[in-house]
Amino acid sequence: MSVQHPAAQRAIELHHDLLDALADKRRADARCAALLAQISDQRLYRLLGFARLHDYAEQALQLTARKTTDLLRIARQLADLPVLREAFEAGSLPWTKVREVLRVATPDNEGAWAAMATGSTSRQLEQMVTRTQWGELPPAEPEPVREPARRRVVVVMEAADVLLLEQALALLQVQTGLPAGELDRGAALGLLAQRFLADAAEEGGEHAPHRERYQKVIHADSVTGEARGEAHEVSEREVDMADCDAEIVDLRPGPTLGHRRRTIPPALRRAVLLRDERRCVVPGCGCTLWLDVHHRRAVAYGGGNDLDNLETLCCIHHGMVHDGELSLERRPDGGVVARYRTGRCDEAPPTPLARSLARG
Repeated sequence: MSVQHPAAQRAIELHHDLLDALADKRRADARCAALLAQISDQRLYRLLGFARLHDYAEQALQLTARKTTDLLRIARQLADLPVLREAFEAGSLPWTKVREVLRVATPDNEGAWAAMATGSTSRQLEQMVTRTQWGELPPAEPEPVREPARRRVVVVMEAADVLLLEQALALLQVQTGLPAGELDRGAALGLLAQRFLADAAEEGGEHAPHRERYQKVIHADSVTGEARGEAHEVSEREVDMADCDAEIVDLRPGPTLGHRRRTIPPALRRAVLLRDERRCVVPGCGCTLWLDVHHRRAVAYGGGNDLDNLETLCCIHHGMVHDGELSLERRPDGGVVARYRTGRCDEAPPTPLARSLARG
């Protein structure tokens, strides 16, 4: 017979007390949602001196507008979903998980989703719901958590370092030729990191990074067409940019396992870079590192891997093109016209090789 250490026993007791407290909080949220719906439906907030329900919730209950709206929606939708309602009222599910499940729940699948929500984290549940159509069953098991495609990063810096960073971003703004306010500061910081890595790659050594900005991996189940990163979500913008210019690695079983190829054949990519003098073609941009080759007409819409359809772009301008903020046109003489969504239009003369190819 083993005797448990007093400290361990105390930890277990506190853990169970905390679980009970959280269950009480969830039941209180369920009760709050039901009461809030009654006050809203009967407009009783007016008798309490408030013209709007959200004013009452914010001032008298200290509820945010977002939570008020979510609790009202939960209370009303759960009227037709008894399994989810019972789990919510029993304290098994927090209101945040119920909110997610309601995006796909029906009377036919609510039981399966309630069980999945109970056994998965909030982040896992959010990812599963995002990939599911209304009325569909959940996947067989929770998927690995992937980081979102865009994340907020907060850093604390010395004042002198902040000034250095601002100077670097201002210089990058000049080099990319973008007006003030049009530079994506997140993308700019990424480009600064890419330039640092490019310098390290030039020096070589044991820890030198690879030069590929995008690498697409084909798995055995790639027939679904779903794009994912190894450890993070992949936005449609990143997928489109990778479709333009990436290294493709085949991981399907068979003789091609591990083989690599490029979306643009190396010889053609070399010709595009030479024509554009290995720099971004956007007028005023001086970027010459970590360049992408962009399809002006996407392959999905009939564009091909031919010289006239390909342009050299830095990662910032490449992203702006795919975001619809910038369009490019190649003049008959080989020059480039850049048109911004703001109405601004810039032109650049052709490079000598571009002029020669236009004549030929």
